[in-house]
Amino acid sequence: ATQLNQIPNQKYADKIPIRSGGFDKFSVKGSQFQRPLLEFSGACAGCGETPYLKLATQMFGGRMIIANATGCSSIWGGSAPAVPFTVNEEGHGPAWANSLFEDNAEYGFGMVLATIQRRNKLADLITQAIKENKVSGDLKEAFSGWLENKDDAEKSKEFGDKIKSGLKDNHGDFVLNEIWEARTMLTKKSIWSVGGDGWAYDIGYGGLDHVLAMGKDINILVFDTEVYSNTGGQASKATPIGSVAKFAASGKKTKKKDLGLMAMTYGYVYVASVAMGSNK
Repeated sequence: ATQLNQIPNQKYADKIPIRSGGFDKFSVKGSQFQRPLLEFSGACAGCGETPYLKLATQMFGGRMIIANATGCSSIWGGSAPAVPFTVNEEGHGPAWANSLFEDNAEYGFGMVLATIQRRNKLADLITQAIKENKVSGDLKEAFSGWLENKDDAEKSKEFGDKIKSGLKDNHGDFVLNEIWEARTMLTKKSIWSVGGDGWAYDIGYGGLDHVLAMGKDINILVFDTEVYSNTGGQASKATPIGSVAKFAASGKKTKKKDLGLMAMTYGYVYVASVAMGSNK
């Protein structure tokens, strides 16, 4: 009741536009001018996991598909009614689904394969429409532009929007209607398998290794808390040597597993780490 007089201020704040123009959204500064598509999660106070996925949604959220491993991120990411994912001004936002603990990498990999097949079919339909002269003018140019740039995130969306605009009231033909029905595949997707170190370092590592080895366009984000967070803070393979945790009351006797180094041994897997507080 004490906050009721703040409702008008909240409604006003919700309507303030996001002013992200002129900044590179893939820079440290520019990313923070983008609309976060993860907000007001049900995570524990001070949770260190949510800021990283929030940052990912600021860069990729409008075309993001998330395969989430069971764990903490299941709780703050998908416990109704506190689902934190939202949409941008176009109504686009992350698509989120939760997997079992042990197969999340494979779950996300299946999404990758399905997306590849669906977009290849869409490309075949667009090629057919051009060859059979079912389109002309600006729409034909948009079709050709999309075929040349379908694997470019920004340009596939640019040409995809033109295609949707051109087909909105003009898809009576069978082939054009098939393209219209598959319009959600026009923009290149950014697919992520997300989970904690209990998934990535331990129970799901076999699947993770297999997916990394396949060389497909998939992103893996590991929330490395260095313990089994969701079950109370037990030592895991990610726990550094000497750390005190449950099941390691006198300090862990073995080294932390170097997951990044293991992924790098393939020679074709891009590996990066991020720590927002590393300079503190």
